[in-house]
Amino acid sequence: MTAPIMLLTLREIPKFPPPWGYASANRPEERRGRRLARQGFVTLKLVFLRAAADIPGETGQELQRRIRQSSEPIELWLLRAQVQAALPEDEGRSSGHVAAIRHALASVYPVGSPLADDGLR
Repeated sequence: MTAPIMLLTLREIPKFPPPWGYASANRPEERRGRRLARQGFVTLKLVFLRAAADIPGETGQELQRRIRQSSEPIELWLLRAQVQAALPEDEGRSSGHVAAIRHALASVYPVGSPLADDGLR
Protein backbone atom coordinates (compact mmCIF):
# COMPACT_ATOMS: atom_id res chain seq x y z
CA MET A 1 0.00 0.00 0.00
CA THR A 2 1.34 3.46 -0.88
CA ALA A 3 1.60 6.30 1.55
CA PRO A 4 -0.84 9.18 1.06
CA ILE A 5 0.55 12.14 -0.81
CA MET A 6 0.56 15.38 1.13
CA LEU A 7 0.05 18.48 -0.93
CA LEU A 8 1.70 21.45 0.72
CA THR A 9 2.36 24.91 -0.54
CA LEU A 10 5.78 26.46 -0.04
CA ARG A 11 4.45 28.67 2.76
CA GLU A 12 3.32 25.58 4.68
CA ILE A 13 6.79 24.05 4.63
CA PRO A 14 8.59 24.90 7.88
CA LYS A 15 11.05 27.79 7.71
CA PHE A 16 9.99 29.01 4.26
CA PRO A 17 10.95 31.53 3.12
CA PRO A 18 14.36 31.57 4.78
CA PRO A 19 15.11 34.52 7.03
CA TRP A 20 16.48 37.56 5.21
CA GLY A 21 19.77 37.39 7.08
CA TYR A 22 20.33 33.87 5.78
CA ALA A 23 19.45 34.79 2.19
CA SER A 24 21.90 37.70 2.16
CA ALA A 25 24.70 36.05 4.14
CA ASN A 26 27.18 36.06 1.24
CA ARG A 27 30.32 38.02 1.78
CA PRO A 28 30.75 41.27 -0.17
CA GLU A 29 33.72 39.93 -2.16
CA GLU A 30 31.60 36.97 -3.34
CA ARG A 31 28.85 39.31 -4.53
CA ARG A 32 31.40 41.55 -6.23
CA GLY A 33 32.97 38.54 -7.95
CA ARG A 34 29.60 37.36 -9.24
CA ARG A 35 28.78 40.88 -10.46
CA LEU A 36 32.10 41.19 -12.29
CA ALA A 37 31.69 37.76 -13.86
CA ARG A 38 28.23 38.73 -15.07
CA GLN A 39 29.51 42.03 -16.49
CA GLY A 40 32.26 40.16 -18.33
CA PHE A 41 29.73 37.76 -19.81
CA VAL A 42 27.44 40.58 -20.94
CA THR A 43 30.39 42.37 -22.58
CA LEU A 44 31.44 39.15 -24.30
CA LYS A 45 27.91 38.57 -25.54
CA LEU A 46 27.67 42.10 -26.96
CA VAL A 47 30.97 41.67 -28.82
CA PHE A 48 29.69 38.44 -30.37
CA LEU A 49 26.36 40.06 -31.27
CA ARG A 50 28.12 42.97 -33.01
CA ALA A 51 30.21 40.54 -35.04
CA ALA A 52 27.19 38.40 -35.94
CA ALA A 53 25.26 41.50 -37.03
CA ASP A 54 27.77 41.93 -39.89
CA ILE A 55 27.20 38.37 -41.14
CA PRO A 56 24.71 38.39 -44.01
CA GLY A 57 21.77 36.06 -44.61
CA GLU A 58 20.32 33.21 -42.62
CA THR A 59 23.71 32.28 -41.21
CA GLY A 60 23.97 35.66 -39.49
CA GLN A 61 20.43 35.41 -38.16
CA GLU A 62 21.00 31.89 -36.83
CA LEU A 63 24.24 32.90 -35.12
CA GLN A 64 22.55 35.95 -33.58
CA ARG A 65 19.78 33.71 -32.24
CA ARG A 66 22.28 31.25 -30.76
CA ILE A 67 24.30 34.07 -29.20
CA ARG A 68 21.18 35.62 -27.65
CA GLN A 69 20.20 32.24 -26.18
CA SER A 70 23.61 31.64 -24.61
CA SER A 71 23.69 31.77 -20.85
CA GLU A 72 27.35 31.03 -20.10
CA PRO A 73 30.70 32.15 -21.55
CA ILE A 74 31.59 28.61 -22.61
CA GLU A 75 28.66 28.64 -25.05
CA LEU A 76 30.09 31.73 -26.73
CA TRP A 77 33.57 30.25 -26.69
CA LEU A 78 32.20 27.25 -28.61
CA LEU A 79 30.63 29.60 -31.20
CA ARG A 80 33.80 31.63 -31.82
CA ALA A 81 35.05 29.57 -34.79
CA GLN A 82 31.63 29.61 -36.46
CA VAL A 83 31.38 33.38 -36.11
CA GLN A 84 34.90 33.85 -37.47
CA ALA A 85 34.28 31.54 -40.43
CA ALA A 86 31.03 33.33 -41.32
CA LEU A 87 32.48 36.87 -41.20
CA PRO A 88 32.93 38.36 -44.68
CA GLU A 89 36.58 38.06 -45.76
CA ASP A 90 36.75 41.23 -47.87
CA GLU A 91 35.82 43.72 -45.17
CA GLY A 92 38.32 45.32 -42.83
CA ARG A 93 35.70 45.16 -40.09
CA SER A 94 36.14 41.38 -39.90
CA SER A 95 39.63 41.68 -38.46
CA GLY A 96 38.31 44.24 -35.98
CA HIS A 97 35.59 41.83 -34.87
CA VAL A 98 38.11 39.00 -34.51
CA ALA A 99 40.38 41.22 -32.39
CA ALA A 100 37.42 42.32 -30.24
CA ILE A 101 36.34 38.69 -29.73
CA ARG A 102 39.91 37.71 -28.80
CA HIS A 103 40.15 40.58 -26.29
CA ALA A 104 36.73 39.81 -24.76
CA LEU A 105 37.55 36.11 -24.43
CA ALA A 106 40.88 36.99 -22.80
CA SER A 107 39.04 39.07 -20.21
CA VAL A 108 36.75 36.15 -19.34
CA TYR A 109 39.32 33.34 -19.64
CA PRO A 110 42.67 34.46 -18.18
CA VAL A 111 46.08 33.50 -19.55
CA GLY A 112 46.97 29.95 -18.63
CA SER A 113 43.39 28.74 -18.84
CA PRO A 114 42.85 25.86 -21.28
CA LEU A 115 40.27 28.08 -23.01
CA ALA A 116 42.62 31.07 -23.32
CA ASP A 117 44.16 29.80 -26.59
CA ASP A 118 41.36 30.87 -28.89
CA GLY A 119 42.79 29.81 -32.25
CA LEU A 120 41.38 32.88 -33.99
CA ARG A 121 43.23 34.38 -36.93
